[in-house]
Amino acid sequence: MFIKICGITNLEDAYTAASLGADAVGLMMFEDSPRFISLKEAVSISKAIPKEVTSVMVFVNPTKEYVQECIQEVPLATLQFHGSEDLSFCSSFNKSFIKAFQVDSDTNFKQISKEFSSAKMLLLDSKNKILKGGTGKTFDWDIISKDLRVPFILAGGLNSDNVEAALTTVSCVGLDVSTGVESSPGKKDPEKIKEFITKVRNFNG
Repeated sequence: MFIKICGITNLEDAYTAASLGADAVGLMMFEDSPRFISLKEAVSISKAIPKEVTSVMVFVNPTKEYVQECIQEVPLATLQFHGSEDLSFCSSFNKSFIKAFQVDSDTNFKQISKEFSSAKMLLLDSKNKILKGGTGKTFDWDIISKDLRVPFILAGGLNSDNVEAALTTVSCVGLDVSTGVESSPGKKDPEKIKEFITKVRNFNG
């Protein structure tokens, strides 16, 4: 199970996530996010963590120039697009990418599967008109259709109290957690990260 600790804003939290067994850290490259970090900070974090831990740079409707600048500075990063980017844009950088969707009962999973079949993974998150991720709210996992043929990461309001229920209900390949392992917005809680990862690794459902 792929575990991504998203919304990392400082070196200490990046070290903590890596040392406790996270597979990836999410770096918010979207200025309107409360967990936004500069490219300089993203470079520092990416260089500091072990090579086996993936840096995922999260964008929301960025310019192509900004993404290219980020790739130049953090060439090993995986790209995650959390806005209305189309396949042409997402695949134009010749890098593996994650495409995020805020889902509800009207989401056409069959269409998503067809359009983004080349994505490394999809990410399914709670729908929110204002926030692009980091809502701290779950969605109805039962709406995820069997028509979804692309491997996906589950996000949205996950924490150590509900992650086992999520894994029992959803056939995902990964989990994305941010607010559920924080002590305050942008500041991770080591004990919460440890408990979350431990429950996922020990899950036998």
